[in-house]
Amino acid sequence: MHIFLRRLSVSFAAVLLAAAPAAAQRATQPPLEVFHGFTLIDGTGRPPIADAAISVRGNSIVTVGSRRELLSGPSAPRNAIVINLGGGWVIPGLVDAHVHLSTTPDRATTEAELFRLLHGGVTAVRDMAGDARALASLARDSRLGEIDAPDVYFSAVMAGPPFMSDPRPQAASAGETAGDVPWIQAITPETDIVQAVARAKGTYATGIKIMADISAEGVARITEEAHRQGMQVWAHSMVVPARPIQGIRSGVDVISHACDLAWEAMAEVPQRYDHDMRPRYGSFTADSPVFTEVFTEMRARGTILDPTLATYARAERQASDAPTTGCDLGFARELVARAAAEGVRIAAGSDFATPPDDPFPALYLELEELVTSGALSPMDAIVAATSGAAEAIGVQDTYGTLAHARPVNFVLLRESPLEDIANLRSVVSVWKNAVRYERTAYRSRFQPSDAVAARPAAAVSGGAATPNALLDAWIGMWRRYDLDGVEELFVADDALTYFASDRERLIEGIDAVRAYHADLGFVPGGFAPENELWLEHVTIADFGESAVVGAMWYFGNRVNRQAAARGPMTMVLTSTSSGFKISHLNFGNYAPER
Repeated sequence: MHIFLRRLSVSFAAVLLAAAPAAAQRATQPPLEVFHGFTLIDGTGRPPIADAAISVRGNSIVTVGSRRELLSGPSAPRNAIVINLGGGWVIPGLVDAHVHLSTTPDRATTEAELFRLLHGGVTAVRDMAGDARALASLARDSRLGEIDAPDVYFSAVMAGPPFMSDPRPQAASAGETAGDVPWIQAITPETDIVQAVARAKGTYATGIKIMADISAEGVARITEEAHRQGMQVWAHSMVVPARPIQGIRSGVDVISHACDLAWEAMAEVPQRYDHDMRPRYGSFTADSPVFTEVFTEMRARGTILDPTLATYARAERQASDAPTTGCDLGFARELVARAAAEGVRIAAGSDFATPPDDPFPALYLELEELVTSGALSPMDAIVAATSGAAEAIGVQDTYGTLAHARPVNFVLLRESPLEDIANLRSVVSVWKNAVRYERTAYRSRFQPSDAVAARPAAAVSGGAATPNALLDAWIGMWRRYDLDGVEELFVADDALTYFASDRERLIEGIDAVRAYHADLGFVPGGFAPENELWLEHVTIADFGESAVVGAMWYFGNRVNRQAAARGPMTMVLTSTSSGFKISHLNFGNYAPER
């Protein structure tokens, strides 16, 4: 009897232990909540649902439909927590498909930007090239809710060796060698692509971004292997020397920058990438037959277009002469409208950040540009920033639409975004992974120094706020042959020194430097010269009060670069009371490339 009772006790205990997890699960299951009192846009492009409701349990959507269906039908829950949102419009959490968070990592500033994005209704972002050491940390912390931020997805870069001298990969691989790190790899025909993709995947990147200086064959090799290893492939629309349609036919998932599609209409294309390369606008239009072929291929293959229209509009506003922007904005707007009309999927991405004192992120400007330019309707723009952008990342099964089993990511707006896309700014509340953020609680986390650093060159009278801004302004002076730029960008001092490539003697002082430029044909106000100056292999050493720029200069026609004049250049910048200015410039001469 003693043995029997002992066995019975053990068996009863086993039953209790087996039942305990199920009982605990029932006891800790989040309550069912039903939100109602709004009009719903679900992110699919379907008509909005008036008097809608969403039921959720924890961080999972249970049902989406009308209030009558969820609260008044025979299967309506009797124990739900019912929350009336008091009117307004609900949309899925927005997704910015093109951000740059960590080209030069600054954790405090990046977290301030992510905080602004989140309180602006953005619940996921795709970073399109940066320092993966920083980005992986941000991706982890955003997913775990350890920082107030959208969920961060990011890319690993692949490009040809010449691109590695660009300042961006140099900055994003600081402390290491650009091209040799897993998140920024230099690719040649001899590269082991299987290993290269595996290294990229090991950074926690979601996709590979193909940037420049890779042939069409190289783009195809990368794309095929990346897809085999379960990675997305994102590319510039013009990789150089690969044409846009060659990249599309290779099977890339997304192409970025509408303006660069213009290269498909050119008989000749550059053989090496340059940030400021520009096709001959005016020799084609958005209705040219060549773009019919491009969009037919994109539609057939499901290739997504990330237009970045707002970044072109921003550049045009900041430039005093449109050619310095590298894009014909009118053409780009018409091309995106045509792409959308022909059934190409659009993803909304900003590609820049608004100034720190702006309470809203740049994605709003992209959406407003897409609508006001006539490219998209307000509903289509919302789709581009929800399910379209989610598909661009490859997370369309999780983000972008409001449906059963999706995470609780949505935004409550006070006004209708279908009446005016600017009403996306009427944010009341944001739910990200079931955590509610009130818009009224937003306070900028940017530091005062961030606002100063964000000022464009024009904001500092007669100089530039940063060495990079000064270099951009100086190149702009050459592209316009603007004599006024000499007074603005060079120190007005007899100590100014200048070694020209076409003269043997030293030029000294601001008056002599101005006279030299006048002899070259520079005039007040400038004009559009036939040839242009561009730089390659740029390095900038910033010492705070001074900076040194080293580069290879080219002067001529970028398409026929072999005939262009070229040589090494050293520029010394000095910080003055009115910003950085040039105190020394030395042009060397090499024989033209042959």
